[in-house]
Formats: sequence, C-alpha cells, structure tokens
Amino acid sequence: MEDTAPVRRLPEDTIADILLRLPSKYILRSGAVCRAWRRVTTAPHFLAARARRQQPVSILAHAYLPAAPWACSDGGLSSEDTALEALPVASPEDDRRRLVRYPATIPAHCGRLLASCAGALLFKKATGLYLLCDPVARKWAELPRLPDDYCRDADPEYGFYFHQPSGEFRLLCCSLTRRIWYIVSTGAAGPRHLKANPDPDLITRFVRPLLTTAAIPVALHGNLHWPALWLCAGGETRITAFNTVSETFQQMAGPTSRTPRMVKLFEMEGLLAAADFGEEKHVDLWFLEDYTGEMWAHRHRVASPWKHGSQGRPRNHWGMQSVAVAGDDEGNVIVGNNDGLVVYSTRMRKTIRTVDSAVQGKNRVFVSMHVFKGSLLQHPCFVAPTSADFPLIHSWS
Repeated sequence: MEDTAPVRRLPEDTIADILLRLPSKYILRSGAVCRAWRRVTTAPHFLAARARRQQPVSILAHAYLPAAPWACSDGGLSSEDTALEALPVASPEDDRRRLVRYPATIPAHCGRLLASCAGALLFKKATGLYLLCDPVARKWAELPRLPDDYCRDADPEYGFYFHQPSGEFRLLCCSLTRRIWYIVSTGAAGPRHLKANPDPDLITRFVRPLLTTAAIPVALHGNLHWPALWLCAGGETRITAFNTVSETFQQMAGPTSRTPRMVKLFEMEGLLAAADFGEEKHVDLWFLEDYTGEMWAHRHRVASPWKHGSQGRPRNHWGMQSVAVAGDDEGNVIVGNNDGLVVYSTRMRKTIRTVDSAVQGKNRVFVSMHVFKGSLLQHPCFVAPTSADFPLIHSWS
C-alpha cells in the first residue's frame, strides 16, 4: 500500500476496529495488503476481540452440484460434485456459505466427513489416513497414518478435539479387536496408547452401542461428552465424558429422558445442552446449569419440526444419525433434519423461523449432523495445498 493512501493516515486502533467487522476470509486477505495490516490482524488482542464477536455457529449441509470437469480425480468427467455448506443457526436460508467442494468420484468411505472442531473439518481420506481442513484459511493438514494392524476395525474414530495445552488436533480411537484406546495427533509420529487404559467393560457398555448411533461428542470444559445410551436404575441416564488432559473416562448425570438414545448433545452459551427427540409433538431442551454438581434443568419445549405422523421424524436411534442440533450465542437453537428444520429463540421462548427452502431434496441439499464454527487462529500444522498430496479438494467456490 502506498504511503500516500488516505487509509494510511488512520490510527491503527481505527483500522483494527474496521477490520474486525469484516467476514473471516476478508480479514485473512487483508493481512496480505501490507505489513501494518498483517501486524494488526495477527495480534493476540485482535484475535481475542474477534473471538468475542463470535463467528456464526452453523450446521453443515451436503450439496450436490454439477461437476467441475477440469478437476475430476481420475481425469475424466463426473456428473456430480459434493460441496459442504454452512447454514448459520439464526438465518440458515439467507446466509448459506460454501466451505469446500470435492469430486464425487472419490469413494464414499474416503471422502467422508467425520467431525468438526475448533474451525477444522476432519475427513477420512482412506483406511487409516485422515485429512484436516481449515476452510477459512483454505489450508490442509494430515494426521499420522495408522499402521495396518490398527486398521482392522472399520470405524475406530470416536472423538475429534483440539488439545489446548499442546496446540494439537487429536483423534481419539478405539480398537475393538486389540481392546485398547489410542490417540492420533498432529504433533506425533504415530498413535499413542492411553496412559491409563479404561475398564475393558467400557468397550462393551459404551463403544459397541455407539457403533449403531454414530453419536458425536461435544467438547466443553476440557472434556468430550457422549449422550446417554441406556437407562440406569430409577430411570436416570448417564453420559460418558473423556477428560482430554488426564485422558481418563468418567460417568456424569444425564438429562431426564425415557428414550436416552433419542437425545443429542450440543453446546450453547458455554453450557452443555441436550435435545430430546423422544416425543412426537415436541423437542425438549435441557441445560446442564451446574457442571460440577451435575444438575440438569428443563428449560424449553420446542414444537416438533415435523408434521404429526410425518415419516421425517426419527423413530429410533438409527434415525438420529441425520438429526442436527446447534445453538448460537444469541439464544437461537436450530433443530431438525432433511425433512424439517426450525429455529427456536430461547430468549423469546418461541419458534421464530421454519426452514423450508434451504434443505429439500429438490434443491439437492441435505443436512449433516455436524456443527461448524469458523476460527481465525492459525495452526502451524496446516499448509496451503500446492500438490497432489491433497486430492480431496479441487474447488473452494
């Protein structure tokens, strides 16, 4: 930027205040304008201020598009591509944002989205090989490849999280055949066994039921939380938590529910929350108001996003695999699946929006069960794709 440009005469605090109001991708681009702007957009106080403004929380959707013929992985033509889009909780119809697009020619088990955490998406590239994507910075990373003897189980992945003390992205895995838990991280050469291997019965009581529910853990307060999978004595439910620092498992009280496998956990305004889809006419929202004391409170009852008797409503735990729930810091919660989505305001205590057009079969857009929140933090493990090392991606538009 020329020294005579009028914007150069603005105080740095004013420039920072202006840049704070830009969308994430433009903040990253503005850092390339000049050294001064680069210094502003990478300063810790700027990143902290941006975090306080809260990036929109979104559910992810799979959109099927006409293929880009120049980028097919096999050099030929494909009739269709897959794109991941973000549907912001408050206004999913108006602000759909394209995150990443990749060829549909990639086998389903190789291009599968496994998880989303701290602004990163985790894909399964091949058996034992995983790709991480930062769609805001448009960068990629790889987790260490699993040795062949660790790949005998079809789906060893159980939890993806960002480990704050080390600055690493980590994947918690379990081998049913070896009956061991291990962690794969961006800062290690290979898998690492847990220091204190949990009770082997946990694999029977916790891991095997998860195989049929595809439940996604929620990261909060340094723990991963999985929804309750069974009723205890007296009708109580227990959720399983994994402490990412001590690397130990524990049981916590869950929300009251007659159908624990119909409950989906999510995070909202710093609280662990649960949406119970066990009833046909409504969805109950529970919040863990006292995390240490494990005290849950039933706060809201949302009208069902599906019509009475609709085939769209999940009837069992299998149907929960396509259900999405997310909350933002404005008090909005979105619940539903491909057959119905509603936005409920916890502050106004009413449904404020029914989503009809964003996710319908005719639009070739289908809801994912994953939640995405962009981040401006730059992690050293991510690199810009410059070669065929990252064939999953071929377009960002």
